[in-house]
Amino acid sequence: MAKRNGYTFEVLFFYSPANRYTMLHLLNIAESRKLSKSLGALTFTLKRTKNEQHAIKQLVTLAQSKQVKEIMMSGAQQKDMLALPFWKRIFCFDKYNYILKNVPNIVLVLINHRLYNPFENGMYKNGREAYLVKQGNGKVPYILSHKSTRKKDISGLFFQLENTDKYNGIFVFIRNGKVKYIHVYHGRTTIR
Repeated sequence: MAKRNGYTFEVLFFYSPANRYTMLHLLNIAESRKLSKSLGALTFTLKRTKNEQHAIKQLVTLAQSKQVKEIMMSGAQQKDMLALPFWKRIFCFDKYNYILKNVPNIVLVLINHRLYNPFENGMYKNGREAYLVKQGNGKVPYILSHKSTRKKDISGLFFQLENTDKYNGIFVFIRNGKVKYIHVYHGRTTIR
């Protein structure tokens, strides 16, 4: 849409080093970077932040300095914030109201999302942690396992194909900073 209407856009991805990041989060960052590039983003910036409040303050400062016209946000409210009454979230620190108050002419678009799944809707179940374990030097040297036995095992996420047994689907992992997708048939696969 941005390209069609003659606009440019940048992507700002906040993360907190205080949080324990799983393979799921790393894949989300990698997929977001790839998607941003394919859609024509000028930049994809990964920013460290202490917490959500700090991230929103940085976002507002950036929007003010660059005279941003529209912000699109993806993400859900933190669970501890949802436990508070709505009025308390607004008056204490509601991120959306903070943005609208400090950048009054902004168009704020909120995108709701489900648990991350990089594949087509309905074809795969959401990923769960799994490992590829080397099984000799034969034609099919790796088997899928849900437990790691050695340091050599490849850790990643296994996305189960719908309407099939648990051993068919796609295994996703990161190698040399890039996301790799490997098809798994009956719990076995090869890696090139």
